[in-house]
Order: sequence, then structure tokens, then C-alpha cells
Amino acid sequence: MAGLNGRVHDLPGVGSALGGFGAVVTFGEEIRKNDWIGYRRIVKVWPYADAASGGFDKIEELAGRIEAALHEAVLHSEPEAGAVGEAQSFACVYVGSADGDRADALLGGLTRGLRFAVYRQPAGVPADAGPAGAELTALAKLSSELLGSDWHVAADRWPNAVKRPCVLWRLSGSRKVTAKPSAFDVRRTYAAHVLGRGPAEERAALERLTQRLSGAQRLEASAPGTRGATIADVVADLEADGFVKGQLRLDVLERAAAAPVRPGEPDPPVRIGYVGFKQAD
Repeated sequence: MAGLNGRVHDLPGVGSALGGFGAVVTFGEEIRKNDWIGYRRIVKVWPYADAASGGFDKIEELAGRIEAALHEAVLHSEPEAGAVGEAQSFACVYVGSADGDRADALLGGLTRGLRFAVYRQPAGVPADAGPAGAELTALAKLSSELLGSDWHVAADRWPNAVKRPCVLWRLSGSRKVTAKPSAFDVRRTYAAHVLGRGPAEERAALERLTQRLSGAQRLEASAPGTRGATIADVVADLEADGFVKGQLRLDVLERAAAAPVRPGEPDPPVRIGYVGFKQAD
């Protein structure tokens, strides 16, 4: 980053001070977030400056430049020469300031903590999530045809390197509801994560997807002679986090015949009316 070359450090030891201006990077605990994001670690970047370097005015300048450079950036790491390992990609999202502005003796001046959430897939996970189910495939195809070749479309989970503009479709939940003794309904919920190169492009893509899906009665059939699942509900939330939660929810409905009761079999003591699962955000 221009202006900080050679001025980004690890946390200094006790009894030493940095002085001047620069930035210190500290790493927090890494936890598994969910299936489609992978792991999350909070990284704090501490721009600092002493009075001779401009104090809080300099910190304000550095904080703005650091946020602009890292927010929603995809970072790549290469293993050192001779080391065992593989290249990895990380998605970085600015999540706010930590602790407020303060004086710090170790840094030799004033500082402010900037918090970034860094997401990555586990090491060894293939770059491609593999073949998707028929409904996810239909949603990915519809999105690609509607938004154009500039858009990258993924299914099930984010790829190791997120490239904007992009869309991720994933199965968010499924539930079975008994409609009548001879049949039951299966309602599946899909989530779409839409990331544009800017807010206007992102909103426009969401509006196009919402309008297209709201006007469609069914998803595209997976094979000739079959019918695609019925589109039951489409909801868009423009305030939702596009990377973590997704802004679009789509419910599809499929009716299936219940298994016939064989002659002589007793009636079940309990009739199951609802079965389902939901992925936690």
C-alpha cells in the first residue's frame, strides 16, 4: 500500500516503541463459520502516528486508505520457497473500529483499531464445489443467462477466490409438510448472494433476478418429460449482507406421493406432519 511500504509491523515487544507512523497487524482466533464461507478470523490493523507525524489527522488518513484497500478485497498468499503447503485466497471485509482512538506506549503514539473479518475455505478443499443438484443448476443457468458473461456464478459455497461481479446460490433449508394422506409437499429454500462491483450494479442485478423469478411459475426441468419445481415465494432484502447471508430467498414447492401402505400393515401410532432442516447463518 502506497505510503506504508516498510511501515507495517508485528506487535512490538515490551520495552520497545515504534514511533513515527505506520500500522501494526494482530490476529485473533479463527473459527469455522459455516459451509459456504468456511473459516473466519478477525484481524485488527492498528494505524499509529506520533505527534510529529500528524497525530490523529495522520491516523484518520491512514485508516481511510487501509479500509479502502482491504474492504471486500480478495487477498492471495503463496507458500514460502521450500515450504510445504499450497496457495490460498482470503476474502476480507471491514467490520468496524475496535476500542476507539487512544494513546499507546508500545506504538509510541496515538492509534485506532480497524477490524477486518477474513474468510477462507479450509486448506485442501477443491477450488470447484463439484456438480450441483438439478435445482441449483437451473438457478445458476438462469442467473448466468440473465446477468451476462461478466458475472461469475457459483453453487453450494463460495469459491476459494471470489471474483466480482458474482452470484452464489445455495440450499438454505428444506421442509416436508403433509398435504393429505396420499401426498406431501416438499418446500426447499434457496439463498442467493449477489456481489456487484459497486452498489448500483448489485441492486440492479438483484432487481433483475427478483423480477425474473417472481414472473416465472417453475424452474427449468432437469430432463425432458419432467416438470421443474414450482416457484412458491421470492423475497429480496437489500439490507442483508451479500457475502455472509445473501439478499434473495427463493422457495420452491414439489408435491410427492406418499409411500403406499401395504395390506396388513398397522397404521403408524404417530403421523408425522412436518420434517425439515435449515442452515444456520
